[in-house]
Amino acid sequence: MPRHGYSDSIHHALAFCAKHHPGPVSRHDVHNPLTGTANVAIILSRHSVDDTTIVAGILKQLVDASPLERVPALHQSIATRFGGLVASAVEAAMEPRWDPSGRERSWKVARFEVLARLAGASLRVAEIWMATEIHSCGIALTDIRRLGAEYARSVAPAPPEELLWWHRALLEVLDFRGGEFRGSLLAEFRQLSDQVGAYFK
Repeated sequence: MPRHGYSDSIHHALAFCAKHHPGPVSRHDVHNPLTGTANVAIILSRHSVDDTTIVAGILKQLVDASPLERVPALHQSIATRFGGLVASAVEAAMEPRWDPSGRERSWKVARFEVLARLAGASLRVAEIWMATEIHSCGIALTDIRRLGAEYARSVAPAPPEELLWWHRALLEVLDFRGGEFRGSLLAEFRQLSDQVGAYFK
């Protein structure tokens, strides 16, 4: 069934992010993180995922941007306001920025942890990660086309060779799981990853 605008739960999630976001600048670049959050929601909506996945995808962006000391309270508030299913998906999909001792992992070590988790993650969690990476690729391509590849390199979260490794490794994990995921979502990520890779090689 086609969508006709955002549902109340999606509106609520976007408003919740706007209220609780820790700051106007994301961890890795100067793009407005609330615009990025909305873009992830739009990407998921374009691929006709359910509202639970879209809401969890929105709230993942908030949790990922928040300092460690705020995360437990955010999870509790998310569970209270959006329900246990959304809260569980957000917790499973959040970026593993910290190790069990509370020390912040490097970007690449965190990506190794993501790959390990995605090998057995739910469809919902995998699709949230794909939409997040589609958005990241879109930002990179916009910057490259407007400002040049060197600018994109300067604001990227990791060196080009590590970004290319990450995309290849993520696609390998998703491909290994066969046809579990929406083909359109996986195809869009693959296409955009190839376009980014062509500039960074």
